[in-house]
Amino acid sequence: MRQKSVSLVQSSGAQLPGLDVLADALRGVRLRSRVDARYEMTAPWGMRVDGCPFPLFYAVMRGNCLLSTDDQELSLAGGDFVFIPAGVRFALRDRKGTRALPIAEVYATRGPMRCGGILHYGGGGAAVTLVVGSFTFEGETHSPLVRHLPTLLHVKGDAETTPRWLEPTLRFVAAEVEAKQPGYETVVSRLADVLFVQALRAHMASSSGENGWLRALVDPRIGAVLQRMHEKPEAPWTLEGLARIASMSRSVFAERFRSLVGEAPLAYLTQWRMHRAMGLMRERHRSMAEVARAVGYETESSFGKAFKRSVGVTPGAFRQRAGE
Repeated sequence: MRQKSVSLVQSSGAQLPGLDVLADALRGVRLRSRVDARYEMTAPWGMRVDGCPFPLFYAVMRGNCLLSTDDQELSLAGGDFVFIPAGVRFALRDRKGTRALPIAEVYATRGPMRCGGILHYGGGGAAVTLVVGSFTFEGETHSPLVRHLPTLLHVKGDAETTPRWLEPTLRFVAAEVEAKQPGYETVVSRLADVLFVQALRAHMASSSGENGWLRALVDPRIGAVLQRMHEKPEAPWTLEGLARIASMSRSVFAERFRSLVGEAPLAYLTQWRMHRAMGLMRERHRSMAEVARAVGYETESSFGKAFKRSVGVTPGAFRQRAGE
């Protein structure tokens, strides 16, 4: 199936605290999305993926199944959506104890199947329908969104925080995959973009007890600091100044920030500045001096040293490579 690239932005609707930061991070990541197939499975069935090089998502249209990784297990039901980052080993099966074949073997038993097709597999028992898709990110280097994605992003179809239109959207995707009307590839890939953003929103709204970057966005104090960092990356931020925004002492703020985000405040700021700089350098009309000032460095020299230390190449080499 042909892929398409889109720069994601915040959609309209009621805003959660920190959603502007999420939108800012999404703008810096070009997402390529695709719906790969619809799985019609009947018990017993099981399949295993030993670490995909790109993120995947599974949407359960009907029935129930079990998803397990090396360290957790999730029961999935109709209307559920799960996002699995790249490199995570996992298995899907009708129930605990069912043997899970490598995904390549499952596909081999069915013969050639073009992207966007329908896979029928299993032993003829209880049925489950899954819509399966994948994402790849461009321009993701140093992106807080990509670096801090949770191991599994699970949106429950029956949760209070789940949008009511999520299930109808999933059914629309499944119908488009089956019907293959003209332009269906564009329709389903754009819907996949929306599903990803909605999954992030739902996770932010429901993850009050877990740490991580998405959780930090809705923390009243740390979220406010992230907001200011993203609004003005060029500002001469200090640990003391950021702590004042959070109305906390430096030590308590630094500990709280690291606990939620996973890295120190100024380390996060540097990573965000480098990510922004990469995006600006792709705009060929900008001089290197303009890029340096836009992300908080007074001279090209100081910016170049920081960029090389963080990214591993000089700004000039990066710009040349980005233009190839």
